[in-house]
Parts: sequence; structure tokens; C-alpha cells
Amino acid sequence: MTESGAFALNEQVLNGIIEELEHGHTSEALATLEQLEKTGTDEDRLAVADLYIELGLSDRAVNLLAPLYVEYAGNAGVALLLAECYIDLDREEEAISVLEQVDTTDMEYGPRSLVLLADLYQSQGLDEVALAKLKEARNLAPEEPLLAYGLAELYMTLGAFDQAVPLFAEIAERPELRAELPLDALYAESLAMTGQFEDAIPLYERAVAERSDLHTLFGLAMTAHRVGQHQKAVETFQQLIAQDPDYTSAYVPYAESQAELGLTKEALNVIKQGMERDDYNDELRTMEALFLLKLGDRAGSVQALREALALNPESIVAAERLLSLLAEDEDHEAMIETISAIEEHVTAPILTWYRARALYALEEYTQAMENYAIVEGAFTEDALFLKEYGFALIEEGRREEGQRLLRRAAQLTPEDNELVDYVERMDG
Repeated sequence: MTESGAFALNEQVLNGIIEELEHGHTSEALATLEQLEKTGTDEDRLAVADLYIELGLSDRAVNLLAPLYVEYAGNAGVALLLAECYIDLDREEEAISVLEQVDTTDMEYGPRSLVLLADLYQSQGLDEVALAKLKEARNLAPEEPLLAYGLAELYMTLGAFDQAVPLFAEIAERPELRAELPLDALYAESLAMTGQFEDAIPLYERAVAERSDLHTLFGLAMTAHRVGQHQKAVETFQQLIAQDPDYTSAYVPYAESQAELGLTKEALNVIKQGMERDDYNDELRTMEALFLLKLGDRAGSVQALREALALNPESIVAAERLLSLLAEDEDHEAMIETISAIEEHVTAPILTWYRARALYALEEYTQAMENYAIVEGAFTEDALFLKEYGFALIEEGRREEGQRLLRRAAQLTPEDNELVDYVERMDG
């Protein structure tokens, strides 16, 4: 056997084996293969190994290929066959060891060896190494669309969607590849993830027309939702939920699009459908509260928010909405009690602000000012906080500090004529 692979082959025997396999005489074929292993040439053994691989007998193929790999060091064809067998047998480290020895400048086998290495390194979580291997393969065969596609897929896995877009665009220029590759859905996703929503929608629509899998339907629905095409979003979410009612991440944006169309009752019904599928989803409870409030059920909204926090005590969104309602109701003691319960699980500047507000309303001025001071640094660009704290400081006799905050609040909200006039009078 030579490195070029030009040597004699016992074709008559091998053809007989293939014929036996085609007629379902597997036992007879295997017996002949075992005999050929012992009596045939190295080329015969290579051909037998190939047949073993086709039959799914990678362990037998390895027994033949490993000695040939040692004897004919540098033969890339043998190396690739052996590496692929190791991969089939989950012997990844041995596969890597073999593939790393392949001459990557070999135009026949180099790109393939690099692709296999990329897959192996990615399976081990070494994404950057995998990326380097795929880039090297792409440089060797820049016209090979499958390499561009594989590289684009890896970029998407790494979250580098901006790097995937031009690769997908390059492939899209070759219409004959659309039938071979699931291009439209991934291209659309990469465009959507880089904010090119309008360009993504027609690609998503074409992908859905070809194959309406759940992930692609969700991608189209979410993209339409983001660009304000709410009717299209609703119709697509309906199609998605009809296929899989347990696709619970769809219910919130589905309901939001319903609400944007003025269909608040229908939006609430969507949320309730989602809760039937996932009763432990705090985000659904939080959205339920929002729609109940819009429909005039304030008590129901408060209850839904409390249930959301019971499910997820760390939900700052639910906490802030509940505290806002309690503040509007001037239920300051309930605010403090709620904040204390939440802070057993999570802390956030907004909670301290609400505590300061409640304490001030309860005339616990010293504690209130202490809480305002604690979070002042977190709200230096929040005009409402600056205005609230500024007036409180003035009331407490700390006029200069309060005026400083009110000046900044007026700068941030020049449309607040009442505040601007106050500051002008104050400085006049």
C-alpha cells in the first residue's frame, strides 16, 4: 500500500461480498470479510474496513485501520477513516490525536479533517478552538458553501450574529443551495438578532411556508411583535400555540400583541391559557396583573402580583408594580411590610426608594432621609427621584442640598413647567 493509495485490490472477492450483503446474506458476507482480513492485501483490509463502517461495525474497522495508520503514517485517507470510527465509538481524544496529525494543506483531506476537529472541540466546549479550525478550513476552500454555512452556524452558537449575517448572505446568492440547506430560518434569526427585523420577516415567512417548525414560528412571531406588526404576530402565535400549547414562552408576547391591537380581554384570556399550562410562571402572573388593572380590577391586580412574588420572590418587576399600586392606595405600612418580605430574597435600589417614600409618608423622617441618601447614587439621572428627594431635603431644612437636586431634575425634564418655574424663582 502506498501513500497515494495506488495498489492492487481483490475486486472479485469484494464484489462477491457486496452482492451477498445486497441479498441479505449478512452472516456469509461477514465470514468472507473475516477471511479477507487474514489473507488479503492492505488495500483489501482498507476496503473491508470501509464495509465494516457501512455496516455500523466501527469497532471492527478500528482493528483494521489502527495498524494501517501506524504502517502508513501520513496517509490522510486512512487517518480520516480511523478518526471517524473513533468518533462513532465516542473515543474523542483518540480521534483528535489522529486528526491533529493530518496535513491540513492537503486539499483533498485537510478541510474535512479541520471540520471534524471543529466539531470535536465544540462538543468539548472549546468554542474558540473550534472557530479557529473552521476558519482555517474556510481559508483552504473559500468556495465551499458548506464551510461558510458551518462557520455561520458556529458564529450563531457563540452569539456573534453580526459575523454570521454576511456568511448567510453569501450563501443566499446561490439559489441552488436553498433546497440543500435550511438557510432562510437561520439567516432570518441572525438578521433579527442584529436588529434587522424588517429584513428578517420575509425570510422567516419563506421558512415557515417551507417548514413551520416551532422555533421558526416563534422567531417570525417575535420579530413581527418587535416591529409592531401585531396582527401578523397574533396570527403566528396562534399557529404556534395550536401546534404546541406547552410553548409557554410564547404566551406573554402573544398577549402583548393582542393588547396592542386593543384586545385587552383577549390578551387576559391568552395569559390565563398560559397559566393553565404553567401555573408556576411568575411572568404570566405579572402580566395577568397588568391586564386586570387595565380592565378595572385593581384588587385582582394586587392579588396577582402577590401571587407572582410568591412564585418568584426575586421578581423586581412584580415588586415594583405591586409597590406602585400600594403607594397609589397610600397603604404605606403594607409597602414597608412587602419590601421587608422581598428583601429576604433580593435587594435593589428601587426597593429602598419605595421604603424611603413610605417612611416619609408615615412621618418617620429620619429613617426616610437615611434611605433616600443610601440610593441617591443609583438615581442621579432619575428626575422623579431627584425631585422627590430634593423637596424632602428642603422640608428638612437642608435647603442647599435640596436645591442642587431640584436644579438637576429641572435640567432632565425641561417640559415640567411647574418644576422649572420653581427652580427659576428659587434661584432668582
